[in-house]
Amino acid sequence: MRVQMELKSRGYYDGPIDGRMSIDTRNSIRAFQLVQRLPETGNMDNATLAKLGITY
Repeated sequence: MRVQMELKSRGYYDGPIDGRMSIDTRNSIRAFQLVQRLPETGNMDNATLAKLGITY
C-alpha cells in the first residue's frame, strides 16, 4: 500500500490503495521508473523503492 500511496502523491497512480499489484499499479511503477531512468520492469525493486523514498 505504501508504494501505491507514494505513486499517488506524485501523480502516477489513481487507483485504489489496496496493496494489490494490479495492472494499474504495475503501469504506474513503469511510468515512474521511466521518468527516474530506471529499468522499466513494473516491479518494486530496491532502486525503485529508494527513488520513492521507501526504506525498510
